[in-house]
Amino acid sequence: MAVAHDDQNNVFVTGRAMDGGNGTEMLVMKLAASTGEILWMETIGGTAGQNDVAWDVVVGPDNHPVITGFLVQTGEVAHFLTRKLANGNGDTLWERLEPGALNNAEVRSGWLALAENGDVIMAQRTFGSNGYDVALKRFAAPDGATVWENTYDGPTHGGDDIRSMRLDSEGNILVAGVQDVNWNYNYMALKFNSSSGDLIWSASYDGPVGWYDVANCITEGPGGTVIVSGLSDGSGTGWDWATVAFDATNGTELWAERYNGPAGQSDEARDILCTPAGDIYVTGYGYGVGTGKDLVTIHYKVEMASPAQDTPAAVMATNAWPNPFNPRVTLSFELPRAGHTSLVIYDVRGQRVATLKDQVLAEGRHEVSWDGRADSGRLASGGTYLVQVKSEELTSNRKIVLAK
Repeated sequence: MAVAHDDQNNVFVTGRAMDGGNGTEMLVMKLAASTGEILWMETIGGTAGQNDVAWDVVVGPDNHPVITGFLVQTGEVAHFLTRKLANGNGDTLWERLEPGALNNAEVRSGWLALAENGDVIMAQRTFGSNGYDVALKRFAAPDGATVWENTYDGPTHGGDDIRSMRLDSEGNILVAGVQDVNWNYNYMALKFNSSSGDLIWSASYDGPVGWYDVANCITEGPGGTVIVSGLSDGSGTGWDWATVAFDATNGTELWAERYNGPAGQSDEARDILCTPAGDIYVTGYGYGVGTGKDLVTIHYKVEMASPAQDTPAAVMATNAWPNPFNPRVTLSFELPRAGHTSLVIYDVRGQRVATLKDQVLAEGRHEVSWDGRADSGRLASGGTYLVQVKSEELTSNRKIVLAK
């Protein structure tokens, strides 16, 4: 169901495995980076001998993997299970087993993310008195103690069904899904404060026919914009893709782009990412003429206006050498005027890796080096990264390659 890796590029795989008369059990394996050899494997099952599953895995800055999923206990009651395992041998370091999970091993209902200090943030689908709700918990990295917990039940107290969760570059929690608004199903987009678990804002999108609209995926766009995509009923076209952007501060809808496949049948977006340069990639399926359900990927471009367009003299370029690099790269840029400036390294999924500058800088040339380490102290994996230098009025992007 999910994969993650440690700073040596060993791979952790989690999901489920059949165990004879015990149904399926949660499975987690560690695979060697160079060979794929199974270094250790653990299965975890509930007391009812029914279908248990792990939905997600993350690896914290301490290099230990954490998984989340559910176990079915005696009485057919499903419990959330979040467990931290030792990197070296898979032994349990801590676990939290709590009621409230849904007994459904076929539809994903659990997600994990890492706070900046390594704490684990869990999001799960739960069932309250008014239907589906979103359950959020933050566990302390050292011992799994509950830092905070929150359950989101929307304003109409209908079903609030989570389909995706991730953190933005400021550490806020972004949730996408579907919300029942008096039997009209709309996109659900939520933003929570990861320090307190408090809701910052909620937003929705209701398609043109006002019926069934489900946000399957969520990402962060330029300037913190929250962008979701999924499926949305069209007028005589079945499901269409609808990719929608919301304002980072208050959740106001900024724009929506719809896509109807060639056959005019039911099409669905399943995943989305956005680069810091404003390139949005959405992938899923669409029906072709005579070809059935086909793979589809769409590239959108968010045009980011800059005062530099009207002031040709105000130009900022970022240089990098050597490039590719290992282990260190030197980055330089020139500011046309003094002001607050940030220099941030992002990976190809748009995730913030390292912040090298975030301060007021003087006019003129500046130079900074990066040793390939993330803000957490972990060494970054080999691959392509994006350097973004942003001043109060200008933005410059540069791709660099960490060779390993």
